[in-house]
This record gives sequence, structure tokens and C-alpha cells, in this order.
Amino acid sequence: MPIRVVELFAGVGGFRLGLEGLPDQSQDSDYKVVWSNQWEPTTKKQHAAEVYVERWNLTQSEDDPLAYYDEEKSECFINEDIAKVDTKDIPDHDLLVGGFPCQDYSVARTANQATGLEGKKGVLWWEILRILEEKRPPLVLLENVDRLLKSPTSQRGRDFAIMLASLSELDYVVEWRVINAAHYGMPQRRRRVFILAYGPGTPAHDTLSSGGDVLDWIQESGTLAEAFPIRPLGVLLQLSSPIKGREDANLADISDEFNAGAASTSKSPFKESGVMVGDNFYTYKVNPRYGNG
Repeated sequence: MPIRVVELFAGVGGFRLGLEGLPDQSQDSDYKVVWSNQWEPTTKKQHAAEVYVERWNLTQSEDDPLAYYDEEKSECFINEDIAKVDTKDIPDHDLLVGGFPCQDYSVARTANQATGLEGKKGVLWWEILRILEEKRPPLVLLENVDRLLKSPTSQRGRDFAIMLASLSELDYVVEWRVINAAHYGMPQRRRRVFILAYGPGTPAHDTLSSGGDVLDWIQESGTLAEAFPIRPLGVLLQLSSPIKGREDANLADISDEFNAGAASTSKSPFKESGVMVGDNFYTYKVNPRYGNG
């Protein structure tokens, strides 16, 4: 049974190519994209969606011009603003993937100071969270520019802290790594942060949430470590830092308080690799190991 995938912000299908392979090879893959979404709000001409539809030979619905199907493969592609898509129309899935824009993820308080997401700016992150809250897929794989770990300049790392706290509230365990394609044999300097979230019941969640060795996970046994090897960290003790400044803090508090008052020239608390378990994170600088090096 293949792993059922929902692909958000699909573009021309980069994640799908990585998971399924070329369209004529997808039948042999361990992954199956069952639902995907792409929408470019700044233009009427949806170029990326047109490429996606053509590449995977999808047929436009007679009832909905924004929907495309492959009935034989039980697959649906939606060319509509994700904010307008009802979560109940997204099928159950095992893995949610997406490369989402890096924006300002500050959380504005409601008038009565309660937790809320009113006035949110990083709108696409909140759409991801909306889907996760409803569908609870056991696995999540997200990609962004590495700047996410240190934005905004006024509160280094605040945006990523809000993301981690949001995932923690849904009981996900998270690991991340900044990967430069040039460090693993590709003729391109391209630094991106990859974020993997594991839900309850997954082996990674069970291992890490029950006191598993975080250093070993980052260096050797973790998903990212196995795919993209690194040199030994040279760290003897695994020390954690809290995401919340106090136990009763909510997302709005994190938005206001995380790394507040730090100079814009200071470094982010989040380094190139890390793991979040509960409300604590472990983070380390890494050195890639490629080939026989």
C-alpha cells in the first residue's frame, strides 16, 4: 500500500517528482499523490498549474473548472486559493508536503488578549496548520528558505519558534536541517531548510518523545542524517532550550516575547540542525559529509 501524499503549493510538481519519480514511473513508487493544490495569486495566467496538469495528464472537471482529475488513479488537483478550500474536501493522507513562502508569522492578539491568529500575515503557514489540525497526517515534510530560521531581524528566530510551537500543540515531534545542494554533489549553491514532523504513533515520535538520544538522531539514525550524512558533532551533552519563556505562554506570547530585545545583529537561537520534543528544542551546527569525505 503506497504512502498517500497531499502536495500543497505544488508548483510544477517538484515534491512529487522527488517522491514518485517521473509520471511514467509512478506506478512503481512507494508514494502516491492523492490530492494536490497550486495557486498563484499575483497573476491570472496559472502557468505552474498548466505545467502540472499537462505533466500528469489530468482532465478538467466538467462541473468545476478549477478541478482536474485522473479517475483511474483516484487523484485530484485543485487550482484554487488554498484558503478557499474546505478541509473536508481534502482526502485523508499519510504525508503532507509543501514548499511555502517565507513571510512574517507574527501573531496578533484578539481584543480580549486571548490566544488567536487574528491579523496573521504569514497566511500560507496558517493554512498548513488548519489542514494539520483537521486531518492529522502522521508525517509532514516542509521546505523553505534558510532565512526562516533567523527571521525577523527584530526578533531573530521568532517566526520559526511560532511554527515549532504550533506543531508542538498538535503533538508533533520535529526535526530540521539546512541543506546546501552543493554539499551533496549538485552543481548549485542552494540552501534550504527541510522540516520533518512526526505524529503520535510513528517510530520517530515514539523514539524521541520517550527520551531517545537526540544527538544520535541528528548525527546517525534520524531521517535527515541517513539521507544527508554529517560529520560527528563533537558534542558530549544534549542540552535543550525552551520555546516558551513560561509554561502558560501561548502563540501570541511567543510572538511578542521570543528573543525580544535582542540586537538585529545577534544570531538566531536556531542553528542549521535541530530537534523539537514537546516545548523544548535542541539545535546544533553541522558539517556535511559527502562521498568518502
